[in-house]
Amino acid sequence: MSFFKKLKSVFSRLTGSASKIDEFELEDTLIEADFGVELAAKLTKELKRADDLSAALKVKLEEIMLPLIGEMQIDREKKPFVIVLEGVNGSGKTTTIAKLARMFQRQELTVDIAACDTFRAAATDQLSEWANRLGCRIFKADAQRDPASVAFEALSGAKTAQSDVLLVDTAGRLHNNTNLMTELAKLHRVLNKLDETAPHLTVLVLDATTGQNLVDQVREFGKVQPLSGGIITKLDGHAKGGAIVRIADEFKLPILGVGKGERETDFEKFSIDKFLKDLMG
Repeated sequence: MSFFKKLKSVFSRLTGSASKIDEFELEDTLIEADFGVELAAKLTKELKRADDLSAALKVKLEEIMLPLIGEMQIDREKKPFVIVLEGVNGSGKTTTIAKLARMFQRQELTVDIAACDTFRAAATDQLSEWANRLGCRIFKADAQRDPASVAFEALSGAKTAQSDVLLVDTAGRLHNNTNLMTELAKLHRVLNKLDETAPHLTVLVLDATTGQNLVDQVREFGKVQPLSGGIITKLDGHAKGGAIVRIADEFKLPILGVGKGERETDFEKFSIDKFLKDLMG
């Protein structure tokens, strides 16, 4: 059962006077829905005396998430405006880059792409196909080349061409792989040497279906470089959205957008109203 359907089922049982609700049942329900132990306990304490549980929960979730809803914006004075996208394997980084490129093109901005996932030839091929389809210039290299060197060439080329935006793809990596995270830190240092203000945004792409594992990803990637925000993918699938609430509560990580579907146009601003409507029915 999807996260949304599970919570709808849960709250159909729990709706009513809080005096009739076992607070342990409520806390267990929230934990099952991937809110995490600490957030579930905090919400249970705040909600157990509510007359209308659903309405009270909606208010609490709005308080947590509304201040963190943002959007992808660039400073046009910084050319190129460098955006590094990070995330684990399968999170949807490559497709997200295509979506962002299309969005910026609609704003009449020129977009370059750096294919810095040199560990997987398939990743570079996929990104090259998107770049060709969108008419973006792409900087890439043979497999096994140092990702930081590709980033260096991409930023140098984008500066020379006075491109508006440089989107940097990085290797999908496990957040607990020390060597790969060291490579990512090196890429950031190289960009910063060429432009002391770069990268201007560091965005973590988060697969909503991975539940509580998202928390570890945000924590570990944030150790490499402060994160500017997250983009949520696969929220239209069997998402475990309670983890998204936990990330907002624990890390205060802005949500910069939602990727849905496989088309380059399938990107939109995160809607708290839609999220809560799906969440609670």
